[in-house]
Amino acid sequence: MIVSDSPYLIIFLGAPGAGKGTQTILTAEKFQLLRVEMSKLLEQHLAHAKPGETIVANGTQYLIEDQIKRWQKGFLVEAAVVSKILEQKLGTLLKWGDDIILDGFPRSVEQMEFVIDFVEKAIGKDHVLIFYLDVGEGSSLQRNAHRRICELMRHPVMSHADTEKLTICPLDGSRLVSRALDDPKIIQVRLQEFKKQTLPLLDYFKAKGMSVHTVNGERSIADVFEEISGIMSQVISQEL
Repeated sequence: MIVSDSPYLIIFLGAPGAGKGTQTILTAEKFQLLRVEMSKLLEQHLAHAKPGETIVANGTQYLIEDQIKRWQKGFLVEAAVVSKILEQKLGTLLKWGDDIILDGFPRSVEQMEFVIDFVEKAIGKDHVLIFYLDVGEGSSLQRNAHRRICELMRHPVMSHADTEKLTICPLDGSRLVSRALDDPKIIQVRLQEFKKQTLPLLDYFKAKGMSVHTVNGERSIADVFEEISGIMSQVISQEL
């Protein structure tokens, strides 16, 4: 928990397999942040939709079946749809004064553009903290090809020497399985989407005057988390 007059919003960016899910879980637990996982929010709104069901976002009607197909092929769900779902969630949580860590949002400048005014009015740009986990394309492909999640809570287990012998989730004890989204062909699509859609967010946030920290994500989970923790601790100490 960050003691402050206004809540903090922590954002993690990185290529597929960079370790965003793992680091958001660790950071949320250590600093008592409320973790919002965008993929779960999308599943709640999209996965159980009935045939022909639609969602209206930014004045446009979208067929949910079309959005599901985009997602399953590795493409981003329409920015207006994602942003509407998230803004509804954030609107409730920020009113409670919770510090929030986002897992899986934003994935594009367009997505962020839909919510930036809301975020700046709700907490101010000084209370948005961005971490970019920097990994090479080779590492991204290798990690995704061997990445697993647990059956019970979908905790991500990144492919690394630290985790290669694990067969059960270290957090809840359920069996580890592979994800359909980590099929090699889909990984390539997702990686190209990251380069085209997500990387430009770094310059976008810097232009907005927001705090962006680049962290070498090629290292062990523990080493990456140690650096993130150090930065978070500095932020907390400045608020005291």
